[in-house]
Amino acid sequence: MRRIGIFSGHFDPIHFGHLNLAQKALETLGLDSVLFLPIGKPISRLVHADFTHRVRMIELMTKGLPGLQVDDEVMAQPSRHAIETLRELRARFPKDRFVYLMGADMALDIPQWKDAQQLFSLCEFAVYPRIGYEEHSLCEALRGQGAKVTLLSGEVMTMSSGQARAQLRLLSDAPGVLHPDVAEYIAMNGLYQPSYEHMVRQAVSRQRFAHTLRVRETAVHLARRYHQPMQKAGVAAILHDCAKNMELSRLQAIVRSARLPVTKRMMNSNALLHGEVGAHIARMRYHINDVHILNAIRYHTTGRAGMTMLELCLFVADAIEPGRNYPGADRLRELAGKDIRRAALASLVGTQQVVRAKGLPDSKLTKQAIKDLRRRLFRPLALER
Repeated sequence: MRRIGIFSGHFDPIHFGHLNLAQKALETLGLDSVLFLPIGKPISRLVHADFTHRVRMIELMTKGLPGLQVDDEVMAQPSRHAIETLRELRARFPKDRFVYLMGADMALDIPQWKDAQQLFSLCEFAVYPRIGYEEHSLCEALRGQGAKVTLLSGEVMTMSSGQARAQLRLLSDAPGVLHPDVAEYIAMNGLYQPSYEHMVRQAVSRQRFAHTLRVRETAVHLARRYHQPMQKAGVAAILHDCAKNMELSRLQAIVRSARLPVTKRMMNSNALLHGEVGAHIARMRYHINDVHILNAIRYHTTGRAGMTMLELCLFVADAIEPGRNYPGADRLRELAGKDIRRAALASLVGTQQVVRAKGLPDSKLTKQAIKDLRRRLFRPLALER
């Protein structure tokens, strides 16, 4: 007979506080495993990430950790009560015993739960402290109702999913709160951010949108590789081509109206103009005020002297995303894994050669970027911003 901990919650998103609690329960309660049960459609609150995403984040957080599992079958059904979940688990595992893990904030309401007395016969409870709640008296009150209760003593869990979401909205990867794998997944899928993805989908062609999603995934991966903010890389990538499918006349009209600082050469080229206009649209329509994101969008085609590491991540991601299959793309991918500056330089030089082969003049920004990157390659990558 196994003792299984049941850890039910929204996990929106899962954080180190959840993980630490589950591991402590394993160690102190003699559990064989802890089963994470993400709530599919909560009865009384709004969730910010859908069920599939929350399950995947739990899988990433618990990967390779013995005794921690996620069950996405029981809770996917809408509006389940705890008694229904326990009945189903008992039917699936009739020989096992269950320990329901919960915070003191939840313990206060257990007597009012549906069929609470039956629930007391189906499982034990383990209560962990939360700020503002007297866990000892709550446990005693539950015992008086007929429940078998253990208090998980130790530090009060102060970390919360709400705190994580607040940091994510500020485009932080919430270090120390979120596992890097979880933060990367959030950035790659645009979770806990405004609906940029939905808005961009309406503004570009189907092929351009597919390219944009691939660029986002690649840019976030590079940002993690080079210790850059993954959330910022994800936002910059999803918006980088928001002006790409505009007619040249429309781009020119926006330049004139907004008085954007562009050269005559840029004014007559969609390829050169859509980055500058895209940065303007990102600021005005998508309310992006972060200068690093705006510059990454602005220079993702031409490059510039003094490109930041975030700008390099987007620039290179645009060149090497999996849909790119031009001659030399695989070589750029190899370089990107070693030194992103070399990958950016090789891409810029290649673009310059193509432009010259067409009999077109060089971009001044590209020439300056090439010169700057050649100089910077003599400096260690660790000194880059």
